[in-house]
Amino acid sequence: MFDSNTGSVLSAEQIDGYFRHIHVPDSYLRDQRPELDITFLSTLQSCHLSRVPYENLALHYAENSSISLDVADIYGKVVVDRRGGYCMENNIFFYHVLRFFGFQVYLTGARLHRTGDSQPSGWSGWEHSVNIVTLPDQQRYLVDVGYGGNGPTAPLPLTPNVTLRNLGTQEVRLSYDQKPNYHSIQRNLWTYQFRNTGDQPWVSAYAFTEIEFTLRDFEVMNFFTSRSPDCFLTSRLLVVKFLRRDDGIYGKLILDHDRVKKNLGGKSILIQTCTTEEERVNALEVHFGIRLAKEERSGIKGRISSLTC
Repeated sequence: MFDSNTGSVLSAEQIDGYFRHIHVPDSYLRDQRPELDITFLSTLQSCHLSRVPYENLALHYAENSSISLDVADIYGKVVVDRRGGYCMENNIFFYHVLRFFGFQVYLTGARLHRTGDSQPSGWSGWEHSVNIVTLPDQQRYLVDVGYGGNGPTAPLPLTPNVTLRNLGTQEVRLSYDQKPNYHSIQRNLWTYQFRNTGDQPWVSAYAFTEIEFTLRDFEVMNFFTSRSPDCFLTSRLLVVKFLRRDDGIYGKLILDHDRVKKNLGGKSILIQTCTTEEERVNALEVHFGIRLAKEERSGIKGRISSLTC
C-alpha cells in the first residue's frame, strides 16, 4: 500500500528489517529521528552498497528470466533472501527508503556510455536509473546505489566539475553540457565521469537529465535490459559488492563472468578463476554471501553465460 504521508510503499517494520540487514548505526535508526542531512544520506548509501550487491544473477540462474520492479518483491529479494539486484531494483528500492524518511527525492533515467568491448561504442538508450536528492539547504545530489564497480560511493553534488575522491585513487565528478551526436535543440545533460588516477583522462559512465521518470518508464526500460540480447546484462554475469569498515568503504569484490577479483582502492587482484558452475556457485556463497537454490542453479543450463558443468 502507498503511504500518503511518507510517499513510500515501505512500512516501518520493513525499514527496520532493512536497517538491520545493512547494519545502519544505532544513531540513525528510525526511532532516533535522524536529521535529513548529508551525513545521514551518505551513511545510508555506504551501508546499502556494502550489504546489497549489484548483481544480475536472476537473468542467468533462473528458468524464466524476470526482474520485478515491485518494491515488495525487491524487499523480499534484498532483505529476506539476502540478495542484490541491478540498477533499477537498487535505486527504486533506495528511493522508497529515502521517501519514507521524508527526503526530497525523485528518480530519473540515464543513458550509459559504452567504450566498445562486446557492445558498440557510444551512448545507449535509457538503460540506467539514478536518484536526485535535494537537502533542506537546497543543495542537490546524485545518489546512485546501482551502477556497480565504478559507481559513486557517496552523494555527488549537482555542481559541474567538482572533483571528489571515490575509492582509493579514483576520482569522480559531474559535467554539464551537450553530448556529441545530439541535435542542437537537445538540452544539456549531466554526465557522471570517473578516472582511476589524477593523471588519466576522464571516462564518461552515464548521462542524465533532470526530468522525473515514473514507474511505467522504468518498466519499459526494464523490459529491454532484462530480455534483449542486445543488452550486455543478458549475456554476461556480473556481481559487485563494496567493502566497508567504520571509516567507510575501502574496497570491492567483483565476480565478472568467471573471475573473482578484489580491489582495495588500487589495482584489482585476481583471487579465483571459476572453470565450472559448481566452482562459481560456491564462489558466490563464499565471497558474496549469496546462496542459490537448486532450481536457480539448474536454470543456467544452456545459457550463453553458463560455465562447463
